[in-house]
Amino acid sequence: MMKNIFSILFVVLLSSFTNASFAQGSGTLEERLAKELVRLGFEDGELPPLSKVFGPYQPYVVVDKDIYLTSTAAQRPDGTWITGLVTHETNLDDLIYATELTVISAINRLKYAAGGDLNKIAKIIHVNTMSPAPQDYPHLEILADTSSDMLVRIFGREVGSHARTILAVTSLPINMHHEIEVRAALK
Repeated sequence: MMKNIFSILFVVLLSSFTNASFAQGSGTLEERLAKELVRLGFEDGELPPLSKVFGPYQPYVVVDKDIYLTSTAAQRPDGTWITGLVTHETNLDDLIYATELTVISAINRLKYAAGGDLNKIAKIIHVNTMSPAPQDYPHLEILADTSSDMLVRIFGREVGSHARTILAVTSLPINMHHEIEVRAALK
């Protein structure tokens, strides 16, 4: 129990520190993204190829200047997916890593939707976070904060800050571990 409390406090403090240091706009969007990619294990600092969707739908749709992303999930640098239900015993650090990989998948789709240039994104409007977790799971807000903080670190506060929804669901398609949906606007 105490270990979980210390883990939560550490994550919140680290998130606050990281958010404050990156929200100032250190470097270009591409430099901030590359730094995050390397930190997460993408050795070349480049986004991976866009993964295929699992059904008869599109990875994103652009209507006028609005981008609607299909839910994105956590894909490791080696291309494998992080799957499984979230339980009270699931390691919080592993969940945070999965959440960050999910954000990378969303940014990858945003890049394709913006014609290959993330600088064409005017605003991240809304993020919907979903985890297959028990009804009383206490860390959903930490996972949502991880998504929000990462988008702000990469896009900057003006573009990256957004509205959001946090959902605990009974399951996700194909046994995914964590998903987010993103709505954004083009310049």
